[in-house]
Amino acid sequence: MIRFILLLLVPLFVFSLDKPTDSLVEKKIKKLEKPLYTPFVENYILNDLKQLRLENKELKVELYQTLAKKEVEISTNAINYATSTINNIFYIIAAASSLLVIIGLNSIRDVNQKIKNIVDEKVSKLIDDYEQRMSLIEKDLDKRSKQVLQNQKEIEKTNTIQSLWIRASQETTASGKIEIFDDILNLRANDVEALTYKAEAALNLNEANWALHLTNQALEIDDKYANAFFQRAKAQLFLGYNDFAMNDLEEALKLNEQYIEEIENDEEFNSLKKISKFSNLIKKYKQDS
Repeated sequence: MIRFILLLLVPLFVFSLDKPTDSLVEKKIKKLEKPLYTPFVENYILNDLKQLRLENKELKVELYQTLAKKEVEISTNAINYATSTINNIFYIIAAASSLLVIIGLNSIRDVNQKIKNIVDEKVSKLIDDYEQRMSLIEKDLDKRSKQVLQNQKEIEKTNTIQSLWIRASQETTASGKIEIFDDILNLRANDVEALTYKAEAALNLNEANWALHLTNQALEIDDKYANAFFQRAKAQLFLGYNDFAMNDLEEALKLNEQYIEEIENDEEFNSLKKISKFSNLIKKYKQDS
């Protein structure tokens, strides 16, 4: 409403300032192409919104009333059903008791006793069944809890071993690496990699017999581990067992051809370069690669 009044006052104010003549006003009016103000669209929208809110409120009230009626109907039906069921059960029991009395039972007490025995038997059987189920559930829970604890310990062990491997990669001395590999083997005795890298560290200390023993242990655990054959070949070469060293090098290359460059360029294998078998082995795998 205030906007409308302002729209009416602005032309009057301008008109009062300019004070045009009647002919000028007439010309301006003829030149107008659209109204000086717009219809009250805002009022129309507000009325529609108000009507929609009222209808929504009435719809909610109607919905709540319908839900309340349905809940009352459901409760009534449930009560009627329960009442009818209980009445039918009592009627059946009364009819059965009467029939049993008629055909020869001495008294209602005998009927009650028999019913009680039947009920006790059913209840006992049901209790036994649930006890067995609960026992199985307890055993399963106990088994799962043990598995969870075992997995947690294994995860902790794996994390510790991982940190030891990182320490070993950062260690510069062979003796220090051997101590770290011993810690890994204390946690996981059948760790083939730890045994093999410990053998390599022993070779760096010129302990070829010790390295040979360690690589033999690793190959007893995993006879498909190429690095164990490679390290054993170096240990046997150090001890002068050239034929055995050649056999291990061939096995290492069968399992992993990437050792060909190290075998060809490592000074430790210079003593084998005069052997034709070694040269043929190098040529073979270089051609394949």
